[in-house]
Amino acid sequence: MSAADAVKAPWWQSFFDADYIRVWGEFKAEGRTASEVQALWDLLQLRPGSRLLDAPCGYGRVSRPLAQRGAVVLGVDYSAHMLAHAEQDRGHIPVSQLRYLQHDLRFPLPEAGFDAACNLFTSLGYGTEEDDLAILRTLCGGVRPGGLVFIDTSHRDTVVSMLARGIRPSNRLSDGTLVVEEMEFDPVSGRSHNTWYWSGPAGAGEKAASLRIYTITELVKLVEAAGLRFCALHPGCSAEPYKAAGPDMGGRAGILARREN
Repeated sequence: MSAADAVKAPWWQSFFDADYIRVWGEFKAEGRTASEVQALWDLLQLRPGSRLLDAPCGYGRVSRPLAQRGAVVLGVDYSAHMLAHAEQDRGHIPVSQLRYLQHDLRFPLPEAGFDAACNLFTSLGYGTEEDDLAILRTLCGGVRPGGLVFIDTSHRDTVVSMLARGIRPSNRLSDGTLVVEEMEFDPVSGRSHNTWYWSGPAGAGEKAASLRIYTITELVKLVEAAGLRFCALHPGCSAEPYKAAGPDMGGRAGILARREN
């Protein structure tokens, strides 16, 4: 490794920009977001006035509709670009109902006592296992005793299922842009090295990422090591129970946990 590579900034520090919002934003269409918001409202036992920590919040995809329902939301993200976009889209929601904070979740938050917290769309595995444990401890420390935490992420069964079937994921955006994903998986380190290529009317581009893909067993162990108690497993951001068969095995994992003290 060269000296330049040694000091190279982590991929995730520049990954989340305008291209990310354009390419990945359509993966979470309005109808799908609405169903996930309903699931979060039910799973986290939210009510008007409930204090919710959305971390990381990205461009406010679920922070905003949950605040519109009456939750008092703090959205936290490392990316200034994501937060600027979220602020632009806040509409008429007052700051008393929805706030955004730029913060590195590997470090404790400046406030706590939230009724619930969520961590969505595969926001773990960017760095080391110690980084992920620190993030989960931040979430645990952010909620009050008895508070609920929900984590929606990819998991190893998903990757293995795709690779075993020779699937090369692709997607066409509404403007005709074609997005193709290439993946290389290291079974020893458990890291997936992904590159996305796109081309369409607005131009072409590519992005690369390296993600630690945990098994569900490993994820639950991390959650409990962070001070949370595992409560239930769901197929991604859904209130339905996870079934270890059929489509759920190759889908996403939603882990619901509770801080006990």
